[in-house]
Amino acid sequence: MKKVILSQNALKIAQQRYFMEGETWEDCALRVARTVAQIESNSQKYTDLFNEIIYNMDFMPAGRILRNCGRQKGSLLNCFHMKIGDSIEEIGQCLKDSLILWSEGGGVGITLSDLRPKGDPILGKGGKSSGLVSFIESFDSAANTIESGGARRAAALGLVDISHPEIIDYIDAKITHGKLSHFNISVAINNDFLEAVEADKPWTFKFKHKEYGTVKARDLWGKIVSNMLNYAEPGIINWSNFSKNNTWYFSPVTGTNPCGETCLSSGESCCLGSIVLPNFITGNVNTNWKKLEYVIKLAVRFLDNVLDVNKYAIKEIDLISHKARRIGLGMFGLSEYLFAKKVRYGSEKAVAELERLIKFIRDCVYKYSMQLAVEKGSFPAFDPIQYCKSSFIRKLQPGLRMDIKKYGIRNATLMALAPTGTISLLTDYSSGIEPLFAKAMLRKDRVGERMYIHPKYKEILTSGEEIPEWFVDAYDLSPKDHFEMQVVCQKYCDSSVSKTINLSSETTEQELSDLLLEYAYDLKGVTVYRDGSREGQILNKVSEEMVLEYLKNEHSHEENLRDGDLKCSSGVCEL
Repeated sequence: MKKVILSQNALKIAQQRYFMEGETWEDCALRVARTVAQIESNSQKYTDLFNEIIYNMDFMPAGRILRNCGRQKGSLLNCFHMKIGDSIEEIGQCLKDSLILWSEGGGVGITLSDLRPKGDPILGKGGKSSGLVSFIESFDSAANTIESGGARRAAALGLVDISHPEIIDYIDAKITHGKLSHFNISVAINNDFLEAVEADKPWTFKFKHKEYGTVKARDLWGKIVSNMLNYAEPGIINWSNFSKNNTWYFSPVTGTNPCGETCLSSGESCCLGSIVLPNFITGNVNTNWKKLEYVIKLAVRFLDNVLDVNKYAIKEIDLISHKARRIGLGMFGLSEYLFAKKVRYGSEKAVAELERLIKFIRDCVYKYSMQLAVEKGSFPAFDPIQYCKSSFIRKLQPGLRMDIKKYGIRNATLMALAPTGTISLLTDYSSGIEPLFAKAMLRKDRVGERMYIHPKYKEILTSGEEIPEWFVDAYDLSPKDHFEMQVVCQKYCDSSVSKTINLSSETTEQELSDLLLEYAYDLKGVTVYRDGSREGQILNKVSEEMVLEYLKNEHSHEENLRDGDLKCSSGVCEL
């Protein structure tokens, strides 16, 4: 294996979040591989195979796997979903379970649509409901007491249906900075609502078959769009698309995880890992499809093993997670993948490149989950007739569908395009399917404050050459570029896609509304972020003047390298 050396910043992140005391990356990769391979009949063989793809950073397990493998406590699953019921007992149980999962290092997505609206009578016990917003506030207060998994803030997502009578108060729940700091909030819209907006029709609020008045759909839509633009929330989930899933016949989807990349039923979990795309480029232009298929095959097996190796803190989640055996293979480093091919993110050529790539990944994961079923058995709820009626399965190649009917499949769903925010920092590549955020940027997070200068940008500035048209960051792109890339990913992903549509500070509400009304029909979820719309922004673009000043003093910075202040790697230069 080639020698892998973490950059100085990556090492800081690894030591703070993932390593055991005194570990190196080599030690960490071996610890993870050995833990996940222990259930194999030939555990040494798969220890070696898993270790190779992790150490070389061809495949990166999710953060909880990297951190908690081999530890006595801590979940290997990044996140969970629960649907809360409309009784004090169910609310209390959900809060209890959330505290347990947060303490284990897992994020929790909670669908709150079944909670009665504020002011509704409580017939059994008397009095009136304080409303769903009051309960999400109490959950947020509880989350504030948890430092999950030893080095991670408790994370949660609230999801409420667009018809809920309290939806307006919910949409406004985070407009005050610092409120619900542990929660992302999303609204579950649907195609009927989008059509009502376009036709300027009224929208009726309902709860348990009772109507609570109407509002103009455009007014409600306008509030959502305004808050998305000005406060970065709520996100929207198109339930007409989101609820369609391979598990429709035995475990209908009821919500998602905190980042929105998984479609889950209540009690289900996220078992995640990602392909590191730039590592499959050969000759600076070609994709090594043979190597990619090899790594995908091992990654599917690895993630399936995680479901059995994991220590479940809640028995119900153990049972439900094994019923469908969902896993979520994703990818990151897409911007560097396209840079190597000299293809501009968001262009027609980029969309075509991405479609070829994501379709290949989809076909491989289903092929190798089917082969794994021959060896280890299908997921317990597999029914060949019902499973293959899924709209997603119907789009697979006929030969592969026939094999699934004949031999079964190990995992009900296999893909999830996660944001990969922290694990991508270990490789110095861009996260998820995002473009390069900025050619030079200042990052402020829990690890500290540091500058990133992309090596290509440094090369351009020092040589005086012009910036190639393909070397773009989020500030060079239109919202349409983002949407087109997300749409093609969603087309071939059986779960969902976590992506941020970055907007310039000049974007108007009308521009965003027009875009959302066009693209929401093709997506499961949308999150937008207008530059500067939130206090404490983590990523901040650095001006060319600041970079040039930095480069003038490069020699002094190199001197500081001896003290561990600067490290240049394949992805970025870091201060």
